Amino acid sequence: MAASARLNRRGAMLPLSVIVLALMAVAVAITYNRISSERRTGADHRASLGAFAVAQSGINRYLSAINGKPAAAVGVVQTFNYNDLPGGTARVDVIMLRESTTTLLPAIYAITSRGTYTAGRRYNALVPPAERTVGTYALWTPTPFDLNGAFTSLSGINKNGVAGALDGNDRCVGSGMPVIPGAAVPNGTFTGSFSPINGNPEDVPSYLGTPGPGGTANDEVDIDWAGITAGTTLPPNFTWPAWPTAAQFANWPVVKVNGDLVLPSSGKGILIVTGNLTINGATPPRQWDGLVLVGGTVTFNGNSLIYGALITALNVKLGNVVPQQDIANGTKVIQYDSCNLARALGQVGSIQRVRNGWTDTWSSY
Repeated sequence: MAASARLNRRGAMLPLSVIVLALMAVAVAITYNRISSERRTGADHRASLGAFAVAQSGINRYLSAINGKPAAAVGVVQTFNYNDLPGGTARVDVIMLRESTTTLLPAIYAITSRGTYTAGRRYNALVPPAERTVGTYALWTPTPFDLNGAFTSLSGINKNGVAGALDGNDRCVGSGMPVIPGAAVPNGTFTGSFSPINGNPEDVPSYLGTPGPGGTANDEVDIDWAGITAGTTLPPNFTWPAWPTAAQFANWPVVKVNGDLVLPSSGKGILIVTGNLTINGATPPRQWDGLVLVGGTVTFNGNSLIYGALITALNVKLGNVVPQQDIANGTKVIQYDSCNLARALGQVGSIQRVRNGWTDTWSSY
């Protein structure tokens, strides 16, 4: 009986071995699945962080490249693609939410960046690259402008007759801005009639310092004329012979003329003339709203109006000699207007992020 019982237990190890092998296989499968899952989770996390970094790089690249006010109109999306960012690509969308030329408040922009991370290792060819969208609100803040007078000339002014006015009283009613000089010139370079010169001081120009390329008056006119003539400061929206239409003037553009100009029409914005400017009479009178910067002299023929500010003989800042301005030939009014200047100078400034206006949960579709 004992021998028979031992013979009956000879096959017991086979099913036990199968069970052990099966358990080991299950354990290996579970371990492999867990390792694969953790590997995918880690890869996804790295890809998410990479996409976040790329999206941030897209916004930073856009902001670092701005050298003028973004030209987008209210509600119009401008798109910029950056395909050379470390780790991937970014699409930056910029939309203006509020314009500054109509409200006299800083322009508001919404800037979003969708980053696509392409440098990560993916363990499934069907899994798309990681994407992440960040966004920020930004303000376009105009640069403060140091204005010496309604009409400033670094070569002086000869006012021939009493017609017209150089007026430093603010034409923008209710602005609260102080009265400025009607005329500002280097010492001893104002001749002719002192009437009417309105402003502070009254019936007399404000003197800036000694005249000439080596004089102290140059430093009183705080304008980077060398940068403006080179196009690095105040980059133009239009360069002559291109001239804005009436609809384009509504955006208060920067218009630059390399050389002399006979003003072809009324306009608004910032007018830059590196040579001499001539404004002929017309019906109705030629009128410029905003800021006029002239390297040489200005000649008025007939009635004309400038509401904002006029600065001439800026080529003196480049070491050139510019003759004295001769103001005659008809009635002309050059009057300080803080609202027109604010609209025109809204093109000059810097873009700044709104504090607490950034998010990395910006919805994108």
